[in-house]
Formats: sequence, C-alpha cells, structure tokens
Amino acid sequence: MRYLKIMWLIIALFSIIIMLTGCNTNVGGNDNKSLTVFIAASLKDSMNTIVKQFEKLNPGVKIILNPAGSQTLRTQIEQGAYADIFVSADERNMKPLQDKGLVEAPKILLYNKLIVIAYKDSNISNFMDIKNTGLKLALADESVPAGKYAFDILSKIDADNKGFKDAALKNIITKEVTVTDVAQKVAMGEADAGIVYVTDAKPFLDKVKVIDIPDKYNVIATYPVAIVRGTKDKTLSKKFVDFILNGDGKKTLKDYGFIMEK
Repeated sequence: MRYLKIMWLIIALFSIIIMLTGCNTNVGGNDNKSLTVFIAASLKDSMNTIVKQFEKLNPGVKIILNPAGSQTLRTQIEQGAYADIFVSADERNMKPLQDKGLVEAPKILLYNKLIVIAYKDSNISNFMDIKNTGLKLALADESVPAGKYAFDILSKIDADNKGFKDAALKNIITKEVTVTDVAQKVAMGEADAGIVYVTDAKPFLDKVKVIDIPDKYNVIATYPVAIVRGTKDKTLSKKFVDFILNGDGKKTLKDYGFIMEK
C-alpha cells in the first residue's frame, strides 16, 4: 500500500514537472508567431531588410510581406483578405479603409519624391525630353499612387509649357500596375524613360540614368501605415509598427533613400 502511494506521488510530481516545463518552453512568447504585412511595391527592398532585422531581434517571429500596388492591397483588405498591417504609398488608398473601420488611425511613416529615369544608352538628359517625338515612355497606371503622381507632374509642367503633357502622353507605350515594373521596363531597355520614385532607381543605377524633376513640378508622396483591425496579434503588430516608425527600421528606410521628415 505504501509502495503504491509513493508511486502515485512520483507520477503526480512528474506530471507537474511536465506541465511546468511546457509552460516555460516559450519564455519569450514568440514561438510560431507571425505577422502579415501588406506593403506598397516601392517598399519591397527596404522592407525585406527591415524584416530580417526585426526577426533577428525577435526569435520565433515570422514576418510575411505582401508587396503590390496600394490600390490592389486596399481592395484585398476590403474583400476580407487577412493582414495585420497595411503600408500604402498614398493616403487616398488608406482613407477608405479608415472610413469603413477596417484599420486603426494611420500614422505617417515616410515621404518620397519622383524622378525621371532613362535607359543608360538613350539620349535623354533632361526631364523635358520625355515629350520628344518617338520616345518610348513607361508610366504606372493612374490607379496606382505613382501613376497618379506622374500624371500630376505632367500637368504641372504643362502649365508652364503648353502642349508638353499631350506630347508626353503620345509617347506612353505602357502603363504598369506597379512602379517597380516601370523601373524594370526602363532598365531592360523596353522603354526609353519612365517616372518612378527616387528609391526605385537604386537597384538599377548601372542600367539607368537618373534625371531630377524640379521641386516646382515634383510631388511629395506620403506613405501612411496602419494596423488592420482584424489583426490576431495587436501587441506584436504595434511592436513592428513602432520598429519602423521609431526604431532601427526608420534608419534603414532613410538609408534606402526615403524622406523621413518633410
């Protein structure tokens, strides 16, 4: 009888040890945690770097990026696609989500400017050259933030140079769904020139020429970030947003050429 009591005591103690061990195997609380972050296509390279930094500082956390045009990402969220965080390349695609209560109050993450890029072997040397007859021009579609910004720039230039916009529009050979596609078209020589964000030229500096657009005609792109209300891990979402707003992520974005303050 005494032997059985001792055996039951040992079994009970062993069970308690197993439970305590199980409770403590995830001390950091990060095992198997993940975030899905929808990002504007122009953020792809910089965010890949930031994700590596964040995951290194938070073992067990996996950040899944979904880069695409901001309008595409907005539509996906509206249609119920799961996301924890959304970073748009404009406020136009963020506001409808906020109005519908699908995201929390957005915060401004960064700013960006646009430039003309030209294929390295082209004769283009000035932003006004994109109106030249026979030139092959690539732009992002107007539904994409970069496309809308590009068309706004053409209108601004046209105000001082009548006929400029019509001439440039005649040169358009493609309207891409992401601004990174525009940069790739020019880098491959499929287009002579394109209008892209400053940061989009960085991967192709050996293949394209960078031509500044005067501030008078340029546009400052505003990138807001917001936590999606349906997130399953609000604490981790806030941690990641804080990392890119105030932590090492902010420095990385600056290193990639983004403007952090107006």
